[in-house]
This record gives sequence, structure tokens and C-alpha cells, in this order.
Amino acid sequence: MPAAQARGPSDSEAIVEAIRLVVADFDDRPTNTVCGRGGRSFSFFPTAVTDNIPPLSHALSEAICLLSRLHIEQAEIATLGVGEEDRGAMITADILRQFRLPRTLARWSPSGAPGEVAVDIANEYLADGTTQLYLNGVRPGDKILLIDDLISTGGTLVALARAISLAGGEVIEIFTIGEKTENNGRAFVSGEVGLSIKTLIATELIDRGGGPRSRVMHVNLGCIDQSCFEVVARHFPPGFCRLGSGRTP
Repeated sequence: MPAAQARGPSDSEAIVEAIRLVVADFDDRPTNTVCGRGGRSFSFFPTAVTDNIPPLSHALSEAICLLSRLHIEQAEIATLGVGEEDRGAMITADILRQFRLPRTLARWSPSGAPGEVAVDIANEYLADGTTQLYLNGVRPGDKILLIDDLISTGGTLVALARAISLAGGEVIEIFTIGEKTENNGRAFVSGEVGLSIKTLIATELIDRGGGPRSRVMHVNLGCIDQSCFEVVARHFPPGFCRLGSGRTP
């Protein structure tokens, strides 16, 4: 499977349908409250992609894989794909599989195997100092395609990047499906490990009464061809579709 390619007008129908499936999964979801990094309370919303609520369908997985190919550009030079085993592990594995790369998932319990790397992790679900992440399978010199289902506080991606670095690997590209903009994860990852993030959709929380609910703000369409972008964008509100992969402050 080649790295990201510009999509022409003939692909527009499939891209429009894929966007609709993903947006339907992330939009207008009720939230729950958890206490995580820094002792803060965070509102999170479960989806099929991030929590398998409802179960992840084949159609939704195929839509994510199609749209991810508009963003991921370094797959041809990557030697390994890395994700983590919690929550979005199935969709992470699906995305990586299409690039025919060896792949490994960081885990939440140790194996004790030689070469295992352990790092502290804190995110919106986990308080500081309570949990470690364990990574096996990264070899010195590996060029890593790092995939996660979601960036919220950025804590998971920072832990993954640090584990990869400790193992001697290099992160060459990071892609996440969703971005919870209210938690400023992009800026945190950039400040902590100097890496930028590519994301497919950006969400925020709004409360119209009855508690916060999710709202999809916009969708990023990566390196889509301009003519295809114009066709696709006509199916959605003005400004909803954007070129590129989001911006890191």
C-alpha cells in the first residue's frame, strides 16, 4: 500500500460517505466524567472507534482506513507501526495493517521480556504516578509510524514517543483519528517531545442543556487533490472540510 496520495474527483463519492460515517460516530455523543492527569476532571465521550460503543463495524473501519491514507505520507520508509492496546487498539491495528508493516502495541502490564521499555503515563483517564506503559518490539534505528485513535491531553502519545526513543527508535509520523480540542493535546505533545500530530477530525464539547455533548467542528482531509476537495466540500457546511492535517501551535 503506497503512502498518502492525492485523490481525484472520481474518489469523491467514497470520501464523502466515509466522512459521514466517521462524523456520525463522533458527533452529539453524551459525556461521562473521569479524574485523570493533574487530578483534573475530564469529560469524555465513548464512540465505536475509541471504545467500541457500539461495536466497531466493518464499514466504519474501512472508512477510517480510506481517510487515513489521505494523511499518512511516510509509510514507505517506516520500518514499524506502533500503537497501544487500550480502547482504540482494533482500529489502530486496522490502519497499520493496510501498510503491510510489522506492528506492535504498547501494553498496560509488563511481560518481563528482554528489551522491554517502561515509561510513566498520565492522561485524562489516568492520574499522575499511577500507571506505566510497557513497549516491546522496537529495535534501535526503527522508523516508527505511530497511530492512536484519539488525542485529548496528549499524555498517551508523549508516553509512547518517550518509550520509542528509549528503545532506540524514531517517530517519523503520528496520526490520530480524533482530536479533543478543549484539552490542548497538540501543544502538550509539541512542547514535551517536539513532535507534530496529524488528525482526521476535531471535536469540542458544548452544553445546550442536559450536560456536555460532543460536536464535530471540522474534518481534515490531508493531501487530497484540490479538485476532489472542492467536490467533497460541497456536501458539507462551509468550512467543515479543510485541507491538511491540522495545526500544532
